[in-house]
Amino acid sequence: MPQNSSSDYPLQAFRSQWTQPNDIMSLLLILGGDVVQRALAQLAGDGLITPVAFSFGWVAYSVSALLAVVGENKLLPASDCAGQVVNVRSRYTRQNNSWILGRLMRDFSYWRGREVKDAEKAMIAGGQRIALCVAVYEADRNKIAGVPDRDWVWYSGLGCAILQLAVSTIPWILLDDWAIFFTTACGICLALGSGAFPQWREERWACRRDTNKTAVLTRGNGHKDCIVIIGGGVGLDFEDLAGGRTVDLPHTRYWASFMAALWIALLIAVSGLKNNTWFLLVVGILGMMQNITVCGAPRNPSAFGIHLRFKEVIVGKKVMEALKTTESKYPYVGRSLVDVYFPGGLRPDEEGYWKKADDIAKAKDSEEK
Repeated sequence: MPQNSSSDYPLQAFRSQWTQPNDIMSLLLILGGDVVQRALAQLAGDGLITPVAFSFGWVAYSVSALLAVVGENKLLPASDCAGQVVNVRSRYTRQNNSWILGRLMRDFSYWRGREVKDAEKAMIAGGQRIALCVAVYEADRNKIAGVPDRDWVWYSGLGCAILQLAVSTIPWILLDDWAIFFTTACGICLALGSGAFPQWREERWACRRDTNKTAVLTRGNGHKDCIVIIGGGVGLDFEDLAGGRTVDLPHTRYWASFMAALWIALLIAVSGLKNNTWFLLVVGILGMMQNITVCGAPRNPSAFGIHLRFKEVIVGKKVMEALKTTESKYPYVGRSLVDVYFPGGLRPDEEGYWKKADDIAKAKDSEEK
């Protein structure tokens, strides 16, 4: 009999764990903090409400956020898309360290617009290869730069929170167990509190406003897409943004410490739950699905507070040809990209062409002044 009892123990342990999972939620709460941080970076800064769902990983994120705030005084993660920002007048090229500018470059194929897509399709249909596509935009004067529009990605957090609360009420209604609902409600409140720090907004748009600068966003030599953005006196200074300026808000450290303590307290409380834990796991899975969707979802520039209007697209089968066409229409722009796409230098005839183009642009400036 003891042998049979001993041999049955693993099966009983598995059956018990799958019937009432113990300590799983508390373990999952400390995994996946990077997903939470990226989800917050996508949505934070638009008012006090940042609808990133309560999910796995929040405890790990709260501790890493406290470490980042104390050490580097930063909440935003580094840009996950390598690129450069070029000032067309000074021709100064700056490596991009801005999360939102990185997302603009990463998602360009999504938001570029019908005109750009049609121009590329027409060239491909003609059997020609696209060497460079220069898309020109200008800042929208009808909207305020740095004030984002809300899209389905933003509203997905609110919908997920409502669904999570609905799931958590099931054991309360059917089994008179309100612990799951209470834990879920606390998690949602803490998630909203973690995204309400004023530093999110200050850090996201740490730049000068109402700029007249024209900047070019590019992923560098070897990538065909160039995004030219004309400030026009109403846009954001992308050169500032690319620098990833540090924002010094001392009270953020205290709030981050307080939130980390609350998340750890919730972790301790969750580890004590023994009944109906499947419902809490479902709540966490729903939240994780929303977090992952938010992290990867492509968004329009307006969702990041960068409001643009399309002006023109220039597509060339040769890079030099496209740059020359761009320069003829937008002085200084083509010239500013020569060093990016031809780092090894130019031929003598090309040097002469760009010297003449530079002189013409400066002469036009003198006449306008």
